[in-house]
Amino acid sequence: MTDDKIAPLVSPNDLLVLQGLYRFDRRNYLQWSQLVHTTLKGRKKLNHLEGNPLATTDPKYKAWDDEDALIMAWLWYSMTPEISRNYMFFPTAKEIWNNLSQT
Repeated sequence: MTDDKIAPLVSPNDLLVLQGLYRFDRRNYLQWSQLVHTTLKGRKKLNHLEGNPLATTDPKYKAWDDEDALIMAWLWYSMTPEISRNYMFFPTAKEIWNNLSQT
């Protein structure tokens, strides 16, 4: 796969797993974070949590930003509504992830 193509991000099965047993509810952060981390690593998307955002002038920024928006939505869906509503206005998946890891 070339760098300019985007691999499928999340399958319906990935969302079902996160919305099922490991939906983040403040009591299961370690299990939930491990599941999110491993799922994104398996999709070769871990850079959205651990890397730096691309510069808006980078030609690949649009594709990166589209992926990041999907990952943000995926994170929100994997949390209880009471938690996810606190993260709706964070600009990147990394900022959501970093903030969650500090709480």
